Amino acid sequence: MTKRIILIDPGHGAETPGKRSPDGTLREYEFNRNVARRLVKKLQTSGFDARLTVNDDTDMPLIQRTNQARDLKRQGYDVLLVSIHANAAGNGGWSTAKGIETYTNDQAEKLAQIIQRRLVADTSLRDRGVKRADLHITRETAKYGIPGVLCELGFMTNRDECMLLKTDAYREKCATAIAKAICEHYGVPFKTSTENPQPAQKPKVAIEINGSRLPVQGYLRDGVSWLPIRAVAEAAGGKVEWCACTKQVRVNGKDVTETIENGTSYAPARELAAILGLAVEWCGQTKTVKLKKGCA
Repeated sequence: MTKRIILIDPGHGAETPGKRSPDGTLREYEFNRNVARRLVKKLQTSGFDARLTVNDDTDMPLIQRTNQARDLKRQGYDVLLVSIHANAAGNGGWSTAKGIETYTNDQAEKLAQIIQRRLVADTSLRDRGVKRADLHITRETAKYGIPGVLCELGFMTNRDECMLLKTDAYREKCATAIAKAICEHYGVPFKTSTENPQPAQKPKVAIEINGSRLPVQGYLRDGVSWLPIRAVAEAAGGKVEWCACTKQVRVNGKDVTETIENGTSYAPARELAAILGLAVEWCGQTKTVKLKKGCA
């Protein structure tokens, strides 16, 4: 029996130009990577050999991503490549474009239909359909007879959908829908972890400013420390405001990459520290983010 490998591609890198929301509070790579890692874990739990094409924040060239699928195919594996993205429209500002769409090649048409159906049903976003386009991921995989799918999971240029894209709940919905679609396509039961049926708790991190510990905590996600924006900014003497028009928290007049957990807005420690003019250190032994006055 031919062994199957599913490659999950977290589209774009941390510094890919232009791949962010109009207000700069969401970089596409952070959404892509988070959903991709969740998806890999879900597929592995259901018995698949699932792997990421990119394991860090770099913007690996597209040809290297599809070459991974090509090389595995040449080694005799049954390969599927699924690329995860957030969509964009317009000329750099907010737009009214919204919804989910899935791009495919001939080899993945049936799977793409299942993925699109499940995503729309589980997220309740607009159904933009299954499409064909001259995209590297679907075009290059087709050359080698490999099923290739590219999922656009909402518009980061739409104010409402941008807010959704920042939440763990929405990312979990997307990863689960795609995983269930892949299981359905291959006739494999979708399984949840029996060892840890409850959502994994994010490791907590303590926060110090100039040696004084704050009464709040941040958390670790994918190797990045996320800190509660308002509590840290106000403790550091920063100005925090809510912009009703963009539905974003701003610090010292600047937008910050934001994710929302249980009604609290969090930002990456280094980005928040830079806005506040603080240096940042990480103590792995005590799991503490240490913020100090000085050059960030």
